Amino acid sequence: PQLYERLIAHVDSLSAIVEELRTLALGTAGQLDLKSGRLDLADAAGAAVSGLEAELTAAGIVLTRSLAPAETVADQARLRQAFVAVLENCRRYAPQSCVHVETRSEGDEVVFRCSDTGPGLSAENQARAFDRFWRADESRGRSLGGSGLGLPIVRAIARAHGGEARIVPQTSPGLTVEIRLPQRPASAGKSDD
Repeated sequence: PQLYERLIAHVDSLSAIVEELRTLALGTAGQLDLKSGRLDLADAAGAAVSGLEAELTAAGIVLTRSLAPAETVADQARLRQAFVAVLENCRRYAPQSCVHVETRSEGDEVVFRCSDTGPGLSAENQARAFDRFWRADESRGRSLGGSGLGLPIVRAIARAHGGEARIVPQTSPGLTVEIRLPQRPASAGKSDD
Protein backbone atom coordinates (compact mmCIF):
# COMPACT_ATOMS: atom_id res chain seq x y z
CA PRO A 1 0.00 0.00 0.00
CA GLN A 2 2.80 2.46 0.81
CA LEU A 3 4.61 1.80 -2.48
CA TYR A 4 1.32 2.10 -4.35
CA GLU A 5 0.61 5.48 -2.72
CA ARG A 6 4.10 6.73 -3.60
CA LEU A 7 3.68 5.58 -7.20
CA ILE A 8 0.30 7.33 -7.49
CA ALA A 9 1.80 10.53 -6.04
CA HIS A 10 4.68 10.31 -8.53
CA VAL A 11 2.31 9.77 -11.47
CA ASP A 12 0.19 12.72 -10.31
CA SER A 13 3.31 14.87 -10.11
CA LEU A 14 4.43 13.85 -13.60
CA SER A 15 0.94 14.49 -14.97
CA ALA A 16 1.00 17.99 -13.48
CA ILE A 17 4.39 18.68 -15.08
CA VAL A 18 3.11 17.47 -18.46
CA GLU A 19 0.10 19.79 -18.16
CA GLU A 20 2.37 22.69 -17.17
CA LEU A 21 4.59 22.03 -20.20
CA ARG A 22 1.51 21.89 -22.43
CA THR A 23 0.27 25.23 -21.07
CA LEU A 24 3.70 26.77 -21.55
CA ALA A 25 4.06 25.43 -25.11
CA LEU A 26 0.62 26.72 -26.10
CA GLY A 27 1.36 30.10 -24.54
CA THR A 28 4.72 30.38 -26.28
CA ALA A 29 3.12 29.48 -29.62
CA GLY A 30 0.34 32.03 -29.12
CA GLN A 31 -2.21 29.22 -29.01
CA LEU A 32 -3.33 29.35 -25.38
CA ASP A 33 -7.11 29.21 -25.63
CA LEU A 34 -8.80 31.67 -23.29
CA LYS A 35 -12.39 31.58 -22.12
CA SER A 36 -12.58 35.28 -21.40
CA GLY A 37 -15.30 37.13 -19.59
CA ARG A 38 -15.67 40.27 -17.52
CA LEU A 39 -14.15 39.86 -14.06
CA ASP A 40 -12.76 41.77 -11.13
CA LEU A 41 -9.11 40.98 -10.47
CA ALA A 42 -9.76 41.54 -6.75
CA ASP A 43 -12.29 38.69 -6.68
CA ALA A 44 -10.01 36.36 -8.66
CA ALA A 45 -7.00 37.13 -6.46
CA GLY A 46 -9.10 36.81 -3.30
CA ALA A 47 -10.28 33.36 -4.39
CA ALA A 48 -6.71 32.22 -5.09
CA VAL A 49 -5.52 33.49 -1.70
CA SER A 50 -8.45 31.86 0.12
CA GLY A 51 -7.77 28.55 -1.62
CA LEU A 52 -4.16 28.52 -0.40
CA GLU A 53 -4.56 30.31 2.92
CA ALA A 54 -4.23 27.17 5.07
CA GLU A 55 -1.02 26.08 3.30
CA LEU A 56 0.46 29.59 3.48
CA THR A 57 -0.35 29.84 7.20
CA ALA A 58 1.13 26.37 7.81
CA ALA A 59 4.35 27.63 6.18
CA GLY A 60 4.47 30.42 8.77
CA ILE A 61 3.45 33.12 6.32
CA VAL A 62 1.67 36.19 7.62
CA LEU A 63 -0.71 37.19 4.84
CA THR A 64 -2.12 40.66 4.17
CA ARG A 65 -4.28 41.85 1.30
CA SER A 66 -5.24 45.10 -0.32
CA LEU A 67 -7.69 44.06 -3.02
CA ALA A 68 -9.06 47.14 -4.77
CA PRO A 69 -11.56 46.65 -7.61
CA ALA A 70 -9.82 46.13 -10.95
CA GLU A 71 -12.22 45.23 -13.78
CA THR A 72 -10.92 43.52 -16.91
CA VAL A 73 -11.83 40.90 -19.50
CA ALA A 74 -9.88 37.70 -18.89
CA ASP A 75 -9.99 33.94 -18.43
CA GLN A 76 -10.75 33.45 -14.74
CA ALA A 77 -9.34 29.91 -14.58
CA ARG A 78 -6.05 30.90 -16.24
CA LEU A 79 -5.64 33.94 -13.99
CA ARG A 80 -6.28 31.77 -10.95
CA GLN A 81 -3.59 29.39 -12.24
CA ALA A 82 -1.15 32.31 -12.49
CA PHE A 83 -2.03 33.72 -9.06
CA VAL A 84 -1.72 30.29 -7.44
CA ALA A 85 1.71 29.78 -9.05
CA VAL A 86 2.94 33.08 -7.59
CA LEU A 87 1.55 32.24 -4.14
CA GLU A 88 3.02 28.72 -4.28
CA ASN A 89 6.44 30.28 -4.89
CA CYS A 90 5.97 32.32 -1.71
CA ARG A 91 5.06 29.18 0.22
CA ARG A 92 8.06 27.24 -1.09
CA TYR A 93 10.78 29.88 -1.14
CA ALA A 94 9.71 32.48 1.44
CA PRO A 95 8.31 30.53 4.40
CA GLN A 96 8.20 32.36 7.73
CA SER A 97 7.80 35.67 5.89
CA CYS A 98 5.15 38.30 5.34
CA VAL A 99 3.27 38.19 2.04
CA HIS A 100 1.17 41.07 0.76
CA VAL A 101 -1.23 40.57 -2.16
CA GLU A 102 -2.68 43.60 -3.87
CA THR A 103 -4.88 44.41 -6.86
CA ARG A 104 -5.63 47.79 -8.37
CA SER A 105 -6.45 49.68 -11.54
CA GLU A 106 -3.67 51.87 -12.88
CA GLY A 107 -4.36 53.90 -16.01
CA ASP A 108 -5.59 51.53 -18.70
CA GLU A 109 -4.22 48.46 -16.88
CA VAL A 110 -5.16 46.26 -13.96
CA VAL A 111 -2.42 45.04 -11.64
CA PHE A 112 -1.93 41.97 -9.43
CA ARG A 113 1.10 42.32 -7.17
CA CYS A 114 2.46 39.83 -4.64
CA SER A 115 5.34 40.87 -2.36
CA ASP A 116 7.16 38.76 0.21
CA THR A 117 9.84 39.45 2.80
CA GLY A 118 11.74 36.24 2.05
CA PRO A 119 15.32 35.95 0.79
CA GLY A 120 14.53 37.39 -2.65
CA LEU A 121 16.76 37.06 -5.71
CA SER A 122 19.84 38.91 -6.91
CA ALA A 123 19.38 41.24 -9.91
CA GLU A 124 21.11 38.66 -12.11
CA ASN A 125 18.80 35.90 -10.92
CA GLN A 126 15.72 38.11 -11.31
CA ALA A 127 16.53 38.34 -15.02
CA ARG A 128 16.43 34.53 -15.25
CA ALA A 129 13.44 33.87 -12.98
CA PHE A 130 11.05 33.42 -15.92
CA ASP A 131 13.31 30.89 -17.71
CA ARG A 132 11.94 27.36 -17.94
CA PHE A 133 13.24 24.95 -15.28
CA TRP A 134 15.59 27.59 -13.85
CA ARG A 135 16.30 27.61 -10.12
CA ALA A 136 18.41 30.17 -8.25
CA ASP A 137 20.47 27.67 -6.26
CA GLU A 138 20.45 24.28 -4.63
CA SER A 139 18.07 25.50 -1.92
CA ARG A 140 15.47 25.75 -4.65
CA GLY A 141 15.91 22.10 -5.55
CA ARG A 142 13.24 19.52 -6.21
CA SER A 143 12.95 18.72 -2.50
CA LEU A 144 10.77 21.82 -2.15
CA GLY A 145 8.41 20.57 -4.87
CA GLY A 146 7.47 22.33 -8.05
CA SER A 147 8.76 21.94 -11.56
CA GLY A 148 10.59 25.18 -12.28
CA LEU A 149 7.74 26.14 -14.61
CA GLY A 150 5.62 28.32 -12.33
CA LEU A 151 6.86 31.78 -13.30
CA PRO A 152 7.27 30.95 -17.01
CA ILE A 153 3.60 29.86 -16.99
CA VAL A 154 2.63 33.05 -15.15
CA ARG A 155 4.31 35.08 -17.90
CA ALA A 156 2.72 32.99 -20.69
CA ILE A 157 -0.74 33.51 -19.19
CA ALA A 158 -0.16 37.26 -18.77
CA ARG A 159 1.06 37.59 -22.36
CA ALA A 160 -1.86 35.55 -23.69
CA HIS A 161 -4.08 38.24 -22.17
CA GLY A 162 -2.05 41.01 -23.82
CA GLY A 163 -0.24 41.79 -20.57
CA GLU A 164 3.07 41.09 -18.88
CA ALA A 165 4.53 39.50 -15.75
CA ARG A 166 7.72 40.77 -14.17
CA ILE A 167 9.74 40.98 -11.00
CA VAL A 168 9.65 44.48 -9.56
CA PRO A 169 13.05 45.75 -8.40
CA GLN A 170 13.08 46.67 -4.72
CA THR A 171 15.60 47.83 -2.17
CA SER A 172 14.29 45.83 0.79
CA PRO A 173 14.70 42.05 1.17
CA GLY A 174 12.13 39.89 -0.53
CA LEU A 175 10.59 39.58 -3.94
CA THR A 176 7.69 41.26 -5.70
CA VAL A 177 6.00 39.64 -8.69
CA GLU A 178 3.63 41.78 -10.70
CA ILE A 179 1.12 40.85 -13.39
CA ARG A 180 -0.22 43.72 -15.52
CA LEU A 181 -3.16 43.22 -17.86
CA PRO A 182 -5.05 45.62 -20.11
CA GLN A 183 -8.53 46.63 -18.97
CA ARG A 184 -9.71 46.03 -22.53
CA PRO A 185 -9.94 42.52 -24.00
CA ALA A 186 -6.79 40.99 -25.48
CA SER A 187 -7.07 40.55 -29.24
CA ALA A 188 -8.66 37.18 -29.94
CA GLY A 189 -7.36 35.85 -26.59
CA LYS A 190 -4.11 34.68 -28.12
CA SER A 191 -0.55 35.44 -27.14
CA ASP A 192 1.54 37.41 -29.62
CA ASP A 193 4.73 35.44 -28.95
